[in-house]
Order: sequence, then structure tokens, then C-alpha cells
Amino acid sequence: MFHKLLFATDFSEYAKKTLDCIAGFPGVAEVIVLHVLEEARNPRGGGEINETLTPDERNLLKEEKHRLESLNKRLKVTTRVKTSSDVPGAIIETAEENGVTLIVVGARGNSIVEGILLGSVSVAIVRRSKITVLVMRHKIMDGLQQTAYDMWCPMIFSRILCPIDFSVCSDRAITLLKTTNGVGQVILFHVVSHGESETELETSVEEASRKLAEIGKDLSRAGVNVRILVKRGNPGSEITRIADEEGVSVIWISSLGKGWFRELLLGSTAYDVAMNARQPVIIVRTTKSKRENQALPENNQYRYDVA
Repeated sequence: MFHKLLFATDFSEYAKKTLDCIAGFPGVAEVIVLHVLEEARNPRGGGEINETLTPDERNLLKEEKHRLESLNKRLKVTTRVKTSSDVPGAIIETAEENGVTLIVVGARGNSIVEGILLGSVSVAIVRRSKITVLVMRHKIMDGLQQTAYDMWCPMIFSRILCPIDFSVCSDRAITLLKTTNGVGQVILFHVVSHGESETELETSVEEASRKLAEIGKDLSRAGVNVRILVKRGNPGSEITRIADEEGVSVIWISSLGKGWFRELLLGSTAYDVAMNARQPVIIVRTTKSKRENQALPENNQYRYDVA
């Protein structure tokens, strides 16, 4: 399903490791490697450019292209250079113009301080993109003299944690999951976060388990190995905790939903998972459907779309 990827590079060591992951990404046929220059560096203003790259940057871009091609000889690789005062906007615009199905961003780079939190460019892309986004992380190993990175790839889909809130949007995320190459085990996960009494909480846990089991049967028929898991607590912290505890390779989460899911990705605790998870995170995007707009409440007026 993710056949055409866009990766925005800053030529950092972290970006190089991410390229290695992209080369082995299941189902990928084409990759656009994009470098965005700050508009101030281009005296003529915005637009696509090449001549404002320094010689070192030009060589680095060529090296990244050649590296991808050497790692996957069947891969079509193109490079783009843009200049803009809105770096995230330029990345998203390039993806939309070229029919990209997945934008890959790094959690670290030249402009990001030490740590695993997202930088401002990646945060803006996660918030603004209408295309599905993969926030790539690497296992960070700090040595005595420098920081090194180990890769989650090439088995990025080997053990997926998929939080579910039973909304239309999370259903769409499951639909995408069934058509994605290289999927191993999927852990379907729901967090019960509200209840007036212990009895009500227990009832909610039982109901969630029943619903997850039905979803699991559908995935199993598609050949996916499925586990179900229900916990009580704060959704954001529970997702990241379970991801660590279960040793998952990626967190697969819908961008919109209802209840706690909607609050998680759009409210004041927005992007807890994307910001704080130690694993790569795929944020599945949705767009409005006229038919669903007529049939569903406002909070659920979306359809699945990765193109």
C-alpha cells in the first residue's frame, strides 16, 4: 500500500540511518528524497532550486540517492530541492503534488536537541499533513565519544501495536493494515479511561474485549497473527507503556476518532504517542466522505485515504 514515499532529509547521521530503513520498507517502489532550504538562503525567493545548495550539500544529496539505489536496485529514487520560509508546508506540498502515499520524518536531526522528542518541523508535519505520516525512530545507543543508532528496520511491521477506539477512523486504520505488506503480529489495544464505578469499568473492559475479538477475527482471515489487549488508565501513557512492555516494532494509530482517541491527537495532550514513544509511529490520515457526512455524527465524518 505504501508504494511511494517521501523523505525529507537534513543530511544528519540520523537521516542516513532512516534512509537505510526506507530502502527495505515493505512494498515501496519509489522514493522522493527532499531537502528544503530556508527561504533566506535564496535571494530570489521561493520555488524549486538546485544552484543554492553548497557543493557539500549537493554531494550529500547525490550520495543519499546512490545509497538508496544500491540498497534496493528495484527502487526508483528521485531528489528534490525546495526553498521556503515554511519548511513543513514545503514538505507536505511536495508530497501532495507527487501523489506520495507516506511521508517519512525523523524524530531527530541537525536542529533537534539530544533526546527522543520530535523537532518542530516533524511536529508541524504530523499536525498538518493530510497524508499518512511515519515518524521514524531508531534505538539510541550513547557511547563514550558519540551517539550511535540501531535500526528497527527491516522488520518494521513485524510486531504492530494498533490502538483502537471503535470509531469509523480506527476501522479505516484496520482496513489499511490488512492491505499492507510485511505485517507479522498485530496487537489490537484499547484503553478504558472513564467509568463511574468499578462495575461500569469492568463492563467496559468486557465490551471492549468482545469488540476487539471481532476485529481480530477479520484480521486473522486476512492471514494476520492477532492478539487483543485491554487496559485501564490514561490512553497516551498506556499506549507508550505497552509499546515498551511488548517490544513492538511500530505503533499504528489513526489520526482522528472519538472520545479519548480524538482528545489524544487533537487536544491539549495531542501527540503524546508521536512525541514520546520510543518506537516508530505511523499516523493514518483520513479525509471527509460526502456519503459518511450525511450518515454519521460530526466527529466521525471521515473516510480512509492514503493516496
